[in-house]
Amino acid sequence: MTTLYSQEITEASLTSIFASTARVAVLRAFALDPQRAYYQRQIEASTGLAIRAIQRELERLTSIDLLFRRVEGNRVYHQIDTHFPLYPELRSMILKACSPVERLRGIMAVDENVRLAFLAENKSDALAVMDSPREVVFHTPEGFRVKTISTEDFLQQLAHEPSGLQQFLATGVDLLGRRSDILWRSIEQAGFEVAKGSGVP
Repeated sequence: MTTLYSQEITEASLTSIFASTARVAVLRAFALDPQRAYYQRQIEASTGLAIRAIQRELERLTSIDLLFRRVEGNRVYHQIDTHFPLYPELRSMILKACSPVERLRGIMAVDENVRLAFLAENKSDALAVMDSPREVVFHTPEGFRVKTISTEDFLQQLAHEPSGLQQFLATGVDLLGRRSDILWRSIEQAGFEVAKGSGVP
């Protein structure tokens, strides 16, 4: 690929990316949790946009190869291409422009060890359920206090001392929306109905 051709791709991409507020809202959903694929109704839940507007933006972003799509049954899933040339800068800009809670969500979403994450009602304390126990430092300049817990310890506490999780599961919110994770069965069996945080699909 020539330098000139690369430059044309970049300029066309920039024009496509920043041309509408609806597009920015759709991009925010993908950039905050880039490892996840979404179908249209999830984007609707996250952004509050009308389905027709979402379809239009998905088509445009797919046409410049920023999103790729796959079909599973009667659902079409889209996911951001993290190898897209402008992806690192784009995600960085979105993280800088979003709210502190969204920024925390974005940081936790890309840690491959984090399965679930919750924010307490006080909006300061967060809980990250980790696949393997390890000390994690989340860069949270806004002053969030993040507690980490292994999956095994989380399940033990859920079964025997659920009151210790009350501030996260009863009155807090789900930061990542990964409801297909098998851990949600245990959460529901323990009697918790955790609300999704704002903008979480």
